[in-house]
Amino acid sequence: MTDPTNASEAVSDPGTRPVHGPVAVAGWVDDVVQRDLADPFSMDEARLYVIPRGEGQRVLLLDSDEHPYRLLERTADHDPISAAALVVTGWCAPTDTPDESRWRPSEHPMRQRVRVTVAIDARGIATVMRRSGSPDEPEVMDDRGEGELPDALERWWRGDLV
Repeated sequence: MTDPTNASEAVSDPGTRPVHGPVAVAGWVDDVVQRDLADPFSMDEARLYVIPRGEGQRVLLLDSDEHPYRLLERTADHDPISAAALVVTGWCAPTDTPDESRWRPSEHPMRQRVRVTVAIDARGIATVMRRSGSPDEPEVMDDRGEGELPDALERWWRGDLV
């Protein structure tokens, strides 16, 4: 069992900041990463942060791994938490150009680094994304979104990840 009480020390104290709901959790963890890492767009590993059940005043770095899906598999037993956030970095590129099919995002001449924070709690999933070209302008998405990452995080939350 992955025990948040044995996780890394608290990485943030939100003070009076509300931490209820996935949008608030995603924003809080995103702010922690933006503030605390020397280069928050170049993380070697995905990071999994948790808020222990009944302790809304601290967020803990539970674990990290080069592969976000392996990280979720390894930490699948998570009963004592009230919320979690998975943080990953990657590349994005424009998709509205006529030559979009020939470029992978990491190879596109107009590529940017991105950091995505996907948070989950009993209310649902929300995402905050930051682009290296505009790091002070987080994009908040208060819906579940689509893709493998929210799918995997949702399965992890329900305990269905195998």
